[in-house]
Amino acid sequence: MKKGILLCCHGTRDRHGINDTVKLLRFFKKKKPNYIVKIGYLEILKPTIKDQLDFFFSRQFDYLLIVPAMIFSGNHVTKDIPKILINLKKNYKTSPKIFINPPLLRSKKFVNVIQDNLIKSSKIVDKKKWGLIVVASRTINFKAKAEIKDIARNIARKNKFSFYKEILITLNKKNLKKNLNELNLKYSGFLIVPLFLFRGRLLESLRSVVKEINKKKKKKFILCSHVIDYKEIYTVIKNLIKS
Repeated sequence: MKKGILLCCHGTRDRHGINDTVKLLRFFKKKKPNYIVKIGYLEILKPTIKDQLDFFFSRQFDYLLIVPAMIFSGNHVTKDIPKILINLKKNYKTSPKIFINPPLLRSKKFVNVIQDNLIKSSKIVDKKKWGLIVVASRTINFKAKAEIKDIARNIARKNKFSFYKEILITLNKKNLKKNLNELNLKYSGFLIVPLFLFRGRLLESLRSVVKEINKKKKKKFILCSHVIDYKEIYTVIKNLIKS
């Protein structure tokens, strides 16, 4: 039986982000020697997801697991990848038996990784006097927005923060600065949890803005670690495959 795994990533121009996805691919290949493992990108980078699906279809694989390396149920997961798949099937008489993994947020292990990163950063803060900010990439997908709200609320409750807020960002630093500067002054500071799977320009933009605001000393912000360890990401995906 010919079995394949396709890792689906967004794509980035950031060399660190590219390196993160390549490390994940290599680790998957090491852990899944009985599978042919490929990676495909939605935009910017090649090979594309369509290119890699063509590979699996044309070589008549029996089984294909599609793994969106994405956190939320955004349009890429719910619309873009299924659309590519539907259009491609029209070109082939037969296709592999296909399974599509859910986004990573569905795994308790992923939430635990976020929780662990937060605990490491929050040991020095008084949670009664500090607020929690969850930052994610801007999306127009209602389901993804609801998931971001849910995780912000759940993390705040679990860690007993009296204030929490979710902020969706783009590369526009002006809007991000405005959002952070408008936060309630009665709090001593804010712990920021970035929900980005790989390194990239959004994370660097966030780091830059936090550093700039901290220099002015009007408010204090602590930026938590984010999930960049490819071994952790693999464990999360493996957990989802089992479930």
